[in-house]
Amino acid sequence: MALIAMAAPALAASDFTRGEKQALLEYARGCLSAQLGGATAPTPPLSVTRQQRACFVTFFNGKRVFACFGGFSPRRSNLAEEISENVRLALKNDSRSRTATPTSAAAAGVQITFPLGQPERVADYRSIDPASEGMFVEGASGGVAFVPGEARTAAWAFREALRRLGERDPAAVAVYRFKAEALSTRRIGEI
Repeated sequence: MALIAMAAPALAASDFTRGEKQALLEYARGCLSAQLGGATAPTPPLSVTRQQRACFVTFFNGKRVFACFGGFSPRRSNLAEEISENVRLALKNDSRSRTATPTSAAAAGVQITFPLGQPERVADYRSIDPASEGMFVEGASGGVAFVPGEARTAAWAFREALRRLGERDPAAVAVYRFKAEALSTRRIGEI
């Protein structure tokens, strides 16, 4: 997976009102429930149908992530479509999502993470603080990203990325850090 230049963001996560943040998170959860239940996707909040923005959409139960997908460049014409597509691809491509049900979707925590700028290559994964920075690991077969706060330690994230990529040789991958802002059901008041 090649890194592609990220489009300039229309809004920062902090530019959304509290109501818009809540609507975005509910929309993402509604997309998950619709995908799992075969229903029609919910109507997106009007504020996100006018802007294009890359994001990652993450679903969790407690502190355990069960589905995540996203990117550094927008693939759809607006943020609502981007969120919906990331939910679809999380269910399709993230093996952790195999246990997701309509019941677990209704109770899931949601985080929408907006990358800020380009990922920066690092010489050593241990220089990344996973509490405040994201990690992207790129190998010959693609890439794996961990949004800030998803991993407790950089060592665990790196080992998990190697496992998911099917790489045995740590020297065969490139490691990047990235900054991001997030909206989350577990800390919506802090954003």
